[in-house]
Amino acid sequence: MRLHEMEEMIGSLILYALMLFFVIISVGRWKNFSGLLSKLGIKKSNFPKELATAAVFFFILFAVSVIVEMVMTGAGFSEDAQQVGNILKHSNPLELLIVLSVASFVEEFFFRGYLQRKTGLLFAAFVFGYFHIIYGSLSEMVGAFFLGIVLGIEYNKTKNLIAPILSHFFYNLAIMLLVFGL
Repeated sequence: MRLHEMEEMIGSLILYALMLFFVIISVGRWKNFSGLLSKLGIKKSNFPKELATAAVFFFILFAVSVIVEMVMTGAGFSEDAQQVGNILKHSNPLELLIVLSVASFVEEFFFRGYLQRKTGLLFAAFVFGYFHIIYGSLSEMVGAFFLGIVLGIEYNKTKNLIAPILSHFFYNLAIMLLVFGL
């Protein structure tokens, strides 16, 4: 692993750790770990129902992603729309593992569990989209904004972060599988 790749990976981990730390600090006092999870948006629920909801919203996320890519490509952003795939292809496996495991978990805690509850769905989706500026792609930012809306609706529907975390994870996994042709 080159030094630049190591710095990027460490930077991503620090950013996610700071996001999670901020959310944990912001929820205030809790008596035990389950109390913390509840305050962060993870509530006891019927897991098969959450998984089914996540599966439905995964397909909605994917459909929205395809529509956004078609619109952006039609608007002359075809190279821009391919940028994230190119970045992923040149990432090391450890970075990809971070995106798959840590990103969906921490981003849902921060953007839906904290920010959306404090500011509303549209603002949280906007910040979620802007957060994806790290890819240097307008298409990615626009797509992430609309995906943030879908994930926010999912969170509002379930009142629990389990389904959005799962659908976000499966969406990221599907994108990586498509990028690598698996």
